Amino acid sequence: MAAFEIGEIKSEFRPGRANLVAGMIIGLMMITGGCTILYFGSKGLIESRGNLAFWTEKDWCWVSLGLFGGLAIVLILSGSLLIRWIQTLSRITVWVGTTGFCVSERNANDVFHWDEITFVEETRLYERPPLLKGIAKYALPKLMSRSFVIIRRHGDTFGFSGTTIKRHVELADLIKEETNKRSIPWEVEEVHRDLL
Repeated sequence: MAAFEIGEIKSEFRPGRANLVAGMIIGLMMITGGCTILYFGSKGLIESRGNLAFWTEKDWCWVSLGLFGGLAIVLILSGSLLIRWIQTLSRITVWVGTTGFCVSERNANDVFHWDEITFVEETRLYERPPLLKGIAKYALPKLMSRSFVIIRRHGDTFGFSGTTIKRHVELADLIKEETNKRSIPWEVEEVHRDLL
């Protein structure tokens, strides 16, 4: 990124390390779970020497091997994709400057000049944490999370939330400060969700 593209750099934002580590752990757990299922299914097949019934309720059978094998493959693929996404996410950096902001992903830089922004959408999601069930869930207050989408004149967008950028509200405040100076519309949508 050339510094002259966004002027003097005021702030730098990156993904939160805690989210990255949590995503990697979950991805590795999914892969480990899938491999474990494959191991026990293979062990059951080897011990029976391939002489399995099509369907039984208690022991290994071809139906259970097929179902568990499918589940194992889904877990391994999902865990691998999650780890790839986390690796991609870890390379994001956002610099805010005097004339705009720059989003750096991998080796590509995307510059959003303040005058190119046509619209900003903010979503405020209110939901209760899924810790309690039934009527007891109403004892917990709703928590709010915010996500933002910046829309450029050419239709290009940049979206971010607390999952993708640490201190995302601070980044949004810097963008809002500049969009207010230029009378750029900032729409706020409130979504209330109750998990059943």
